[in-house]
Amino acid sequence: MSLALKPIILFLVLCALNPFPSVESAIPSFIRTLQNLRGIHRGQNAEGVGTLRSYLKNLGYQVNDKSSSDNNFDANDESALKQYQAFHGLQTSGVVDDQTIETMSLPRCGLPDITATPNPNPNGLSSSPPQNFTFFPGNPKWSKFNLTYRTTRMPLFVSVGTNAFKQALSNAFNAWGENNSFTFTETTGQADIVVGFHRGFHFDFYPFDGPGGVLAHAFAPEDGRNHLDADENWSTTGTPPTIDLETVSLHEIGHNMGLAHSNDPNAVMAPTYTGVRRDLTQDDKDGLNNLYGF
Repeated sequence: MSLALKPIILFLVLCALNPFPSVESAIPSFIRTLQNLRGIHRGQNAEGVGTLRSYLKNLGYQVNDKSSSDNNFDANDESALKQYQAFHGLQTSGVVDDQTIETMSLPRCGLPDITATPNPNPNGLSSSPPQNFTFFPGNPKWSKFNLTYRTTRMPLFVSVGTNAFKQALSNAFNAWGENNSFTFTETTGQADIVVGFHRGFHFDFYPFDGPGGVLAHAFAPEDGRNHLDADENWSTTGTPPTIDLETVSLHEIGHNMGLAHSNDPNAVMAPTYTGVRRDLTQDDKDGLNNLYGF
């Protein structure tokens, strides 16, 4: 055997034995960065401003393209931070305050807050409450209402079992199928929506970051991919410090249906995870009904 082939074969064997190599979470480092930036305001310099700028950019907020080593907190950074604060219902101070640090430290969905088509009625009508749901650019949606879904192979180290996983998914799909035309059927073959656990880089260019931080992400119609971070401490109860699998599944299936993030903090489609939330709000239902014309 060629000596050049031996390292390659060894790598393939190791991948077969452990297809999910260890991933170290970057979240504690980010939280320390936020704490270091506490109180910073326009015109000041501090280590970590570039990291904050990248965080806001990844979530869809408008920041200038500057080097990550540029730690000057300028007017554009302040504006982007105010947009973030407004979206999450915080005081729009433009300052990295305690509430902002707390919100940015929460586990969340990996999709941006702002890359969506704005709600056609963001402030409500005179006879109705405000609506906060949003759609993906171009308003993609399914061309049929009878959808199938399947799960991928469960990694051995995931903190919930296969049966619990499937039950949580079934409950979440049933919630989205109430009082409308959608039906969801589990299959083992080709499916419209494919749900599975992944770890770190998993070939969709949205790598997971280890425990905490990004919990999951899903793609708009008619893509159907739905990915959960295998490194999270999942459970079927959501008892802290565990993450409730059904709550996150309900949110990600909403993305698969065509809903982007809502800035209603009580909605299932709100981007941050604050605990168990298994019931669709009126904002979630209105979003689906508005997109599909129910």
